[in-house]
Amino acid sequence: MDTKQKITFAVVGVVCGAAIIAMLVFLFMLIGQMSEAKQVRDDAEATLTGYYNSERYPNEGNRKIRQQDAQAYTQVADAARALLSHGLEIPQGETPSQFVTRIGESVRLLNERQSALKKGALPAAKKSAAEPEAVMDYAFGRYVVQGEMPADDGTTVPRLATQFAAIEHVCNLLLDRGALEITEVTRTVFETAAQAKPEAEEPRTTRRSRRNRKAEAEPAAATADALDPVLEQDGVTRESYTIRFHARYTTLATVLNDLVKSPLFVVVIDVSIARPVLIRDRVADMVKKREAQRAVIARRAANARTEEEKKAAEAAAAKPLFDGASPAERLVTDPEHSTPLEITLKFDVYSVPPAPEAAADEAAPVAPAETEGN
Repeated sequence: MDTKQKITFAVVGVVCGAAIIAMLVFLFMLIGQMSEAKQVRDDAEATLTGYYNSERYPNEGNRKIRQQDAQAYTQVADAARALLSHGLEIPQGETPSQFVTRIGESVRLLNERQSALKKGALPAAKKSAAEPEAVMDYAFGRYVVQGEMPADDGTTVPRLATQFAAIEHVCNLLLDRGALEITEVTRTVFETAAQAKPEAEEPRTTRRSRRNRKAEAEPAAATADALDPVLEQDGVTRESYTIRFHARYTTLATVLNDLVKSPLFVVVIDVSIARPVLIRDRVADMVKKREAQRAVIARRAANARTEEEKKAAEAAAAKPLFDGASPAERLVTDPEHSTPLEITLKFDVYSVPPAPEAAADEAAPVAPAETEGN
């Protein structure tokens, strides 16, 4: 074999060896991929086998979990219902005349209390003697002012009593916490007059004037959207109220905190606050008064006859504008000296009748305890 053949044979051997090595590498890679694919297949088989071998749903364990969940949900619902059933006490079995007499006396006491508070109010809150004082009827003017009687159908009087109890509770709470005046109260008006004459028997002008008098005598009811059907199916009722009053911010904050602790389930819908006097106008008025006092002092200094009087007047004129002024004569942020606000409080009261078991327990007489004889 000559040299050329040896070289050719060596080159062919190297090429064949490289090809064999490459094929071996590819073979090992394919073997690894096959092992991974087999592992994936075995895992999927094990998962399917586990699914097929597991117990069907619902089994005994699933039923126990669902029963525990249902029991927990029932406890939460009962606790919520208990909160809604904590209302204010109202007289039971009242006749329409008894109801009107009772709320008339309560309205009179509330108005007397407001009159007593107005005597100690700020001068800006006082009314002149010539101006007639409006009588508050607390949204029950048709009964305590116009003399109407609610319908004696067994449902109107209890609902009216519930509404008046809520209004009286919140109004007393406002007055206890420092409210200066309650100016307007509205409620959800649901009732109709017990005896209403047909409008066809009256002249048109009479009907129009009667409607106008009725609209002026009784404020419009607080409008609200419809109650959730789910709550309505559970027997939940909602009454909407609006109370407008004059008070400082500390009174409003305290009353809102007290409503959380009250037996009523109250949901505050809106709180609107307005200032009767702008701070800018109040500052300008205070500065104007102090400048007028300083002008008087300057005239005294100019007309002083002795040197001592002139020096005293000049020293008084050199003092700061609000030097020596009382807290009420200065613009301060202290709530004790702040201007009363005009506040409108809108809230809903949710309630639900007590459970039949609780009502039966309350109605059932308590038997005396038995004692053993000697």
